[in-house]
Amino acid sequence: MSSRNRPVMVCALVFLELCAPSLIAAPIEVTQWRSGLIELNQGWHERDGDGTEWSRPEFDDSAWNTVDLADLGPARQGWHWYRRPVNFGPDQRELRLLIAGGDGTYELFVNGIQVPGPTLRSSLLVSRPVEAVFPISDSKGIFEIALRTRIPPGYSAWHLAQFTNVTVGLPTALEYERQALESQRLDGLAPSICINLLLCLAGVTALALYAIQQTQREYIFLSLYLLLVGISNGLSMLQSSGFVPLSANFLIADPLIYVWLIAQIEFTYSFAGRRVGRIWRIYEASLLVLLMLAVLTWVGLFASDTYVLIEAAATAPVGLLLSALLFVWYRQGNREAGWLILPSLAPAVSTALFDLGTASITLGWQSFNFLVEPIQMGPIALQLVDVGTLVFLLSIAVVMFFRFSRVTREQARAAAELAAAREIQQMLLPSTLPQLAGVQIAGAWQPAREVGGDYFDVIQLDKDRLGICVGDVAGKGITAALLMANLQASFRAFATTEASPQVVCTKLNKFLCANIASGKFVTFFYAVLDADARTLTYENAGHSPGLLLRSSGTTET
Repeated sequence: MSSRNRPVMVCALVFLELCAPSLIAAPIEVTQWRSGLIELNQGWHERDGDGTEWSRPEFDDSAWNTVDLADLGPARQGWHWYRRPVNFGPDQRELRLLIAGGDGTYELFVNGIQVPGPTLRSSLLVSRPVEAVFPISDSKGIFEIALRTRIPPGYSAWHLAQFTNVTVGLPTALEYERQALESQRLDGLAPSICINLLLCLAGVTALALYAIQQTQREYIFLSLYLLLVGISNGLSMLQSSGFVPLSANFLIADPLIYVWLIAQIEFTYSFAGRRVGRIWRIYEASLLVLLMLAVLTWVGLFASDTYVLIEAAATAPVGLLLSALLFVWYRQGNREAGWLILPSLAPAVSTALFDLGTASITLGWQSFNFLVEPIQMGPIALQLVDVGTLVFLLSIAVVMFFRFSRVTREQARAAAELAAAREIQQMLLPSTLPQLAGVQIAGAWQPAREVGGDYFDVIQLDKDRLGICVGDVAGKGITAALLMANLQASFRAFATTEASPQVVCTKLNKFLCANIASGKFVTFFYAVLDADARTLTYENAGHSPGLLLRSSGTTET
C-alpha cells in the first residue's frame, strides 16, 4: 500500500468509529444467511410497565435489562415491553418475522409502526404460544422490533412461557420453520381427538341403549360419563395445542372432571344394583365444591401448583376405591361387578398421574416429569390420559355388549312368560256373564301391564241368585297373576257351597293366609244378588267401597 493512501484509510477508520454508536447494529454477514434463517432470541431489552413512546425507534432503551426471550421462564403477570434492534443491510429489505408466543398476549411494532395481526385480548380469549409469521420491510434493512405484552392472571398461573422462539428469515425458509414448529405443537392431537370423539359417540350409543332398555338406569349415567370425559379431555387437548383459549380448559374442561367423577360413581352403583352410601354422597358434594377452585386458580387467587395436586388427590380415590368395591361385590357373588374393575381404574388413575406430572414440572420433581411426556405407539403419540381413556373405552364396550345381550335375553324370556301368563289369565276371567230377569250385568278388565292382579267373577248360584266378586292382588306381573288364579279357584269352590258372603270371605282369607308368601295380600269384595227378593248381600274385605246407583241418578256407598 502506498503511503499517500494511508491518510485516507485512517480517516475512514475514524469515521466508522465515530458513527458506530449511531448504528442500530452491525450488518449481518452474507454467510449467516446460507440457511435463510436467523434466531433473534438473544439481545432483547426488557422493561416492566407500559409506555406509548417505547415503540419509537429513537427511544433510548440502554438502561433496560437484557434478556433472552426463549429463556425468560414462566410469564409474569402484567405489562412488559421488549425491544431489539437489527440491521441486515440494504440487500435484505423484505423479510419475514416468525414469533412463537402466547396468542393474544402481545402486540408487534416495527420501526414504530404497529404490525397488523397480533392483538391484546381478553383473558378469556388468550391461548398458549402458537406460531405466527409477519412481513417486515425497510429500505435500509434496519429494523427496531418492539413487543408490547400483557399477561393475564390465568396465563401466568399455569407457568406458561410467553415466547418460545423468535426467528427472522427469507419467506420460503421461514415457512418451513413454521411448519416444523407447528408439527411439534400438534404432535398427538389427531389421535387424541379421535379417541374423544369415539367417547362422545359411545355416550350417544348408551342413550340409544337406554331407549331400548329403559329399566336399566345405568345407561343414563354411562352416557353422561362418556360425554363429559370426551368433552373434558378433548377441550384439554385442543387447549394444549393452541386451538382454543386457555379458559376453555380451566373454566370448562377442568371443572367437568369433577362432574364425570360423580357420574362414574352413580354408574358403578347402578350397574351393580346398589344404592350410593352416605360417605360417597359426602365425597360427591366435596367434588362440587372443588369446582370453585378451578375458577379461583384462573383469576390468580389460588396457587395453580396446589390446585393440580388437589385435583390429583381428589380424582385418584374414584378409580382406586371403586375398583376395590367392585372386587368386594364380585367376591360376594355379583359376577358382573368384576367386569368393571379395569374400566373403573383406568380413567381416574391416568388423570391423577397426569396431574402429578404437570405439578412436578413447576415444583421441580424431576422424577415425575415423564408422566406428561407422550407415549409413542409406533407412529402415534398418545398422552397418558388418552391411554387411560382408550383402555376404558375398549373395556367398557365389551362389558356393555355382554350386559346388553344378557338383559335382552332376559327381557325376551320375560316377555314370552308374560304373554303366556296373560293368555292364561284371560282364560280365568268369565268369557260370558250369566243373566237374571230384570238385571243387567257387565264387566271389563284392563291390566296396567301385560299381566295384572285385578280380578272379577260372576257365577250362577241358583236360578234366582248370582255371586259377584271383585278382587285386587297386590303387585303386578306374573306373580300377581298366579295368585289371582289361586284366588279364583278357591272362590268358586267356597261360593258354591256357602250361602253367606261373610262365611265365604272368612274361609277364603284363611286359605290365602296359609298359602301365599309373606308380604302379599288381596283385597276382596263379594256380593250375592237375589233377583227374586231384590236384595244384594255383600262382604267387603279391604276393597274399595262399592257404589250403589239409584234410579234418581244419585249414588251412595
